[in-house]
Amino acid sequence: MRKLLLGTTALAAAATLSANAVLASPSISGAMEWTYESRDHGTAGTVTGASDDDFSSDTNVKLTFENKTDSGLTIGLVYDMESVADDDANANGADENYMYIKGGFGTIMLGQNDGAGDQLTRTAHDLVGPDAASDNGGGFTGAGNLADDNADLVNDIGDENNITYMLPPMGGLSVGVSYKDAGDGAADNADETVVGVKYAFTSGAVKGTLHYGNNTIGGANAGDGSTNSTSMAIDIASGPFRAVMAKAETDVTTAITTEITDYGVQYNVGNGITLAAVGTQIEENTGGETSDITTVSVKYNVASGLDAYLTYHDYDYEDGTTGTTADDDGTVTFITIKATF
Repeated sequence: MRKLLLGTTALAAAATLSANAVLASPSISGAMEWTYESRDHGTAGTVTGASDDDFSSDTNVKLTFENKTDSGLTIGLVYDMESVADDDANANGADENYMYIKGGFGTIMLGQNDGAGDQLTRTAHDLVGPDAASDNGGGFTGAGNLADDNADLVNDIGDENNITYMLPPMGGLSVGVSYKDAGDGAADNADETVVGVKYAFTSGAVKGTLHYGNNTIGGANAGDGSTNSTSMAIDIASGPFRAVMAKAETDVTTAITTEITDYGVQYNVGNGITLAAVGTQIEENTGGETSDITTVSVKYNVASGLDAYLTYHDYDYEDGTTGTTADDDGTVTFITIKATF
């Protein structure tokens, strides 16, 4: 009888483990971008003998585990591994690593993931290729007081340990809040609080979204002043056309602010071809430092899961009175092949 009970218990335990394994069966996805970059400096920046072109790649493999509880909760784990290679250098690590809990109350995310601002704000550079300013950047802002080169929420929580809460959608309204603790040291008081809002609407044949984000960062040391970032955008689409206009401001210090405006249009030509163009103006509130960027992009869908991009940036950077770096104008061209799995 004892052996029978032990055997029955073992079978029950095995059945339970088997059932849990089915529930926790992971989904696996991946993507790789391979890029050729060619840079042509204008008035400054050229290093004697430099080729000004290179190869780079960015590979992501994402594992997602998910369970549904009897009480109706969905519990998930996301582990995103990334490998970035530029020239001969290679870096491997975790891009994102977090858990989420979903229910009628909304979604709670804990761990290294993008904050609510990154998830809910918008920039016109989202319309162009993966090597646009919103992704890898292009070195268009010098080494002075220009904090960024696109108009999403500049100082945001990105793939850092934080708590994010996304409210359940209310009609077309989505709201999220994120909090990041900077640490427990004497100079680790720069905690961040982010609020992101998106409102989706439809008017006839036009579909659109309004976006807003705000991030407040405390001073690094007790008594230091805080800094803020804000972003606003409208994104509208009708048929093959889509247009985005965004404006952002961010405090570089408590006295210096970077202001960014970008606007762009996208047109789906058909036959796998999509065209886009974006204009960007960046300036700081003291010293007259500015940068103007014009971007055009062509996307071609070669096959299912395989896209080719040609992205061209023309920039004109003026250092104003900062004296930190010379003026520079030039062009940057990216050719990117992206495969998704």
